[in-house]
Amino acid sequence: MVREPWAPASASKIRSCRISCGRDEAVRDKVSPGSPDISFLLRMSEKICQSVEQLAVTMLQAHIVARESSSRAQPDYHWASGRGNFPDYAVSQNVAPFNLSRSLAWSWHHPEGRFATLTYGTAIDEDGNIYLSAADGMRKFDTNGVLQWAYISLPAEVMNAPALYKGRVYGSSTTGHVFCLDMQTGQEVWKTRVSEAIGQDNGFNMVHNGVALAACDWRLPSSYGPANQKLKALNASTGEEMWTFEPDTPVWNFLPLFVEGGSFMFQDMTGKVYNLWLDTGHLVWKAGGREGTWTDGGIALGPNGLVYAVNKNHPVPMAPANPYSPEPMVLVSEYSPGTLSAYNTSDGHLMWKVTTPRPPNNAPAVGKVLNLPGTSVVMPLCQQVHIGAFCDVQVHDAETGGLRWTFHGPAQTGLYQAADAEGFATRLAHGVRGMCLPNGWSAPTIDAAGTVFVGNEEGKFFALRDLDGDGVVSGQDEVAFYDTHAAFAGSSSPAVAPGMVAVASCDSLFVFK
Repeated sequence: MVREPWAPASASKIRSCRISCGRDEAVRDKVSPGSPDISFLLRMSEKICQSVEQLAVTMLQAHIVARESSSRAQPDYHWASGRGNFPDYAVSQNVAPFNLSRSLAWSWHHPEGRFATLTYGTAIDEDGNIYLSAADGMRKFDTNGVLQWAYISLPAEVMNAPALYKGRVYGSSTTGHVFCLDMQTGQEVWKTRVSEAIGQDNGFNMVHNGVALAACDWRLPSSYGPANQKLKALNASTGEEMWTFEPDTPVWNFLPLFVEGGSFMFQDMTGKVYNLWLDTGHLVWKAGGREGTWTDGGIALGPNGLVYAVNKNHPVPMAPANPYSPEPMVLVSEYSPGTLSAYNTSDGHLMWKVTTPRPPNNAPAVGKVLNLPGTSVVMPLCQQVHIGAFCDVQVHDAETGGLRWTFHGPAQTGLYQAADAEGFATRLAHGVRGMCLPNGWSAPTIDAAGTVFVGNEEGKFFALRDLDGDGVVSGQDEVAFYDTHAAFAGSSSPAVAPGMVAVASCDSLFVFK
């Protein structure tokens, strides 16, 4: 992991101080007893040396204690962001129900009909309350599905997953605003406009150590029509802008993840990974990527000091002026290959990479998967909005990239993904965009039992596990599902709490217990 910059310096001060004190003793042996000035300086030097050494030791001890307490501390919220909790993103400490067809506790859609809005990301607080982002705003439900409050944002749309931090919930809107709400009341605490527009993609608002991050400045040019050109950091308490960073290539489905030591990482649409200091926005390193390509995938962090990124291997053959046009977007083959890469978080060194047989068009998840040793990388693969294209989920060894198991998922049966065409006119009539046009899969989540949860563009929400270890996930003991009848946005990521999993399709919220 990235180290705090003072930690190695403290150790070096101890070493240099001991060397200095040793030299003082050698000098003392050669100094005449009748040299009071020299004796005084030696005594002062020794005292200073001892003080510096004690201070350095104290700093190192505090650093160790803080790191240990941080690793032992339980998260304040069960699922604090669209990708869960720092530092174990996309992995839950709790077990969710496997048999989804029998465990639906409740669901919600807009009271004027399931097509009256689009639903995106979820978060869960310490009491099991669920926070849902949607095209028309943000909502809070209690654990039994009773609506607690609604923050309506229209005509601005809220397309990113929310983040919970110190009693507040954070989001952003397409009119270029980042906003902060009181978790108890839903009242606006602050709202800051950071650009003319924020992307019409499906990213993640994230907050850590008093800093709220958002991608913004949605415009041309990019490899794939308009895209977010910049990142903004805001003071989480006040909404004041702290810094701006412009990556080499715009970002899509912006997903920043925080690293121990004070930095965070993300990838741009070409798969290039960036490591920035959270407090200043200064670049630590950048690595990888394939120029001219586009993916709506994102990064994942592992407990092994590696960060995982994805990219497509070939440039986009055509870039629509409006990716959310109702015209079908058959841009590449369903077998267009991509790359899953692992980099060292400390310096960006490439540790391994593997070619994926289908596009890696969402963020992976890294954690302990049932019946597999060590940690694994769960990688959804699919070319969305491509009639007849199949979707897979692959699981790789997190240390080597070796393939461990595969789930062969559904193929897109219609011209569009599930429920996109059916709800087009109704959505427009309610003032939101007409189509979801999401990734082929939601972002995946791994629960404490090692089960993989992920939603598919054909509407099925899956629970996956390889019980017999044959490398192929199939059969009712290894595959459970619930048909939501709608696709899942890229910012949809199953949120897990004790005995519960919540997930949003493109038009409804589903809670299983």
